[in-house]
Amino acid sequence: MGAERWRAWAEPILARLARGLDSLGIHPNAVTVLGFLLSLGAGLMVGLGLRWGAAALWALSGLCDALDGSLARLSGKASPAGAFLDSTLDRYSDGAILLGIGAAWQRAGAPWGGWVAGFALLGALMVSYARARGEGLGLSLREGFFTRLERFFLILLALLTGWYGPLLLLFALLAHLAALQRAARALRMLHARSPSERSP
Repeated sequence: MGAERWRAWAEPILARLARGLDSLGIHPNAVTVLGFLLSLGAGLMVGLGLRWGAAALWALSGLCDALDGSLARLSGKASPAGAFLDSTLDRYSDGAILLGIGAAWQRAGAPWGGWVAGFALLGALMVSYARARGEGLGLSLREGFFTRLERFFLILLALLTGWYGPLLLLFALLAHLAALQRAARALRMLHARSPSERSP
């Protein structure tokens, strides 16, 4: 199931949960921060070798990450500040879980686990940066593979199976390919602009 089809399937469920949270007066930013804290806990737990607990916390953090946007739209509290908070904490969440998996791989006997985790994290950050920089130049770069949803599920699979090495390497490869794809697409779109449309 593709990312868009998954979101279309999950949206009615998220809307019902969002209505319940809105009736309790819970702010979307609170859900965002809770998801961030859960991801930090997941990173810490996997680094300590507690992968089942890490998987549970990571799954809950993913639910919060999906739910905060639905709650913001339903409650009418969507704002640029909330979007900025969400995207910023998402990057910290990526760092926490990937470094935690790298630490777990090192504990399992791979001395280079931390290096691979750092390379994977760099790829994840560059995917997000390419999109953000492109949007700052007036480009739409939402399309592409290895979206945040796909990255989330690959990390969850690593936590559930304990296959840290192969899946962390796969994550790093796909993340950098996705970043390069977005960069290439942005360059094509910028070169296609007329001279008057290009930024000075």
